[in-house]
Amino acid sequence: MLVNFSWILLLSFFAITSASFIRRISRSFRRVSRRITRGVTRRVFRQARRVTRVQRRIAKTDPKIFQAINASSIKNMENAFNRKDKKWIKEKDIKKKVKSKVAIEIESQLQESPMREMRPLVDKTIEATIDLAFLKEISKRGGQARIAMASPIGKLVWRLIFPLATAGVLGGLTYIYPDKIPPGSLIIPEWQRPPTGGNPPPIDPVEILQSTAINAAVFGIGALVLVGLIILLRRR
Repeated sequence: MLVNFSWILLLSFFAITSASFIRRISRSFRRVSRRITRGVTRRVFRQARRVTRVQRRIAKTDPKIFQAINASSIKNMENAFNRKDKKWIKEKDIKKKVKSKVAIEIESQLQESPMREMRPLVDKTIEATIDLAFLKEISKRGGQARIAMASPIGKLVWRLIFPLATAGVLGGLTYIYPDKIPPGSLIIPEWQRPPTGGNPPPIDPVEILQSTAINAAVFGIGALVLVGLIILLRRR
């Protein structure tokens, strides 16, 4: 009887702690959901400015094509979100499907427009309007959209881990070979063999540390600048 009572107490304690844990998890998910919503709102604003820049460029040739692209993107994106199945779908997959539909729908109109000779700009406009339509649908529907959006881990990797890893690897190689990798090697004086022969004198440890610090800073910042330039070019 005492054993059964102990089991009851144990199960009760487990149920209470589990309920508390579930409540905390649900609250954290709600906080994450609110942060995602705020993030999507900021992305909508940035993407709208990008679409406006593309619209200005395409309006110089044929503004009707932009209107057709924008209307088709909004319509097909809304249809994609209104799908009957409730399965989760990846962000890139839904954008790929919508892009193919938009391209097919505007093709006949594009063939009669001077924009037919400007395919790169048309593709860029399609991608920009699709991204904006996607973000607007996510902002409107929230967690009901059942869309697996791109993870922020990629941004963390390229904007933080990649530059730090580059700095660490080049710094480590410079520490081993302080006179081989510029620009840190420029502060290391050339080795000169003694007139009597034998091995050259060892490099000053202070100079090794200076060379390592220079290369770590230069290559780390260079990697960060490179990532920033790639992001900037992709947004244009």
